[in-house]
Amino acid sequence: MLLPQRAPYTDPLRVLICGGSTIGAGDALDNCVSIAPEDSNPTWELERMPSKRVLTCMVGLPDGTYLIANGATQGVAGFGLANDPNLNAVLYDPTKPLGQRFSILNNTIVARMYHSELTLLPDGRVLVSGSDPQTDNPDGTVKYPEEFRIETIAQMIDRLFKVYVPPYLNQGFRPPEFGVSVTDWSYGGKYTITNVKLYQGTIASLRISLLSASSSTHGNSMGARTIFPAFTCSGTTCTITAPPNSGVSPPAWHQLFILDGPTPSHSKWVRIGGDPAQLGNWPDIPGFTLPGV
Repeated sequence: MLLPQRAPYTDPLRVLICGGSTIGAGDALDNCVSIAPEDSNPTWELERMPSKRVLTCMVGLPDGTYLIANGATQGVAGFGLANDPNLNAVLYDPTKPLGQRFSILNNTIVARMYHSELTLLPDGRVLVSGSDPQTDNPDGTVKYPEEFRIETIAQMIDRLFKVYVPPYLNQGFRPPEFGVSVTDWSYGGKYTITNVKLYQGTIASLRISLLSASSSTHGNSMGARTIFPAFTCSGTTCTITAPPNSGVSPPAWHQLFILDGPTPSHSKWVRIGGDPAQLGNWPDIPGFTLPGV
């Protein structure tokens, strides 16, 4: 997982890797490691997670933190190759000092191991889904049944909210609001959001984030990026400067959030960098409805 990038994008890009397993499908690892591979002297930093985890799922949140959930405490990736599900969710905050970045959230009751997912929803919640339906007991009975239930992280917290609840999920604050008319952005371009409405703070404390659409599978979130772009505001209108190039932000759709203190808005989808691979060139034939946002 890539850690947040912030304008003017001069800091080295850092990569975070959490969990895994020992050789031979032994115990899962209880650590995360991070590195800035383009640094002049790249050095691994190691941090201990609150528990062991293999088949780790991670997702970026609008405020620059990361949710870690799902997986198991023993085994490796593959159908029927892991045991002892890790039912706990953890929040990782890269802005805190090393060794103080993990906060323990709540437990789920659903085993979600191989082929499980975390998906950021437009309202800032996280959809939790998936299961490993092919792990059997020695007598042939199903150990971890195929799972069709889905959850949101808010539901996981509601089961036992004495541990930790992200402020934007439990304090009852009204989400901020905004409008955007131009949703196809070029690199380095300036784009306006209007009718910005804040209900707790002021424009001076406003934050804006862009979270790219990603494909989450097999312990990886392909294409996932969290970007805090440069912007200026006047009254209830703000002008955002899009990322400068594909090195900072490869062409993709992004969820655009504004944050009023800890509270994120509902996102709006914007595309940055166009469609150089022409993935949007769908067949123009009768009866075919174009997909997309």
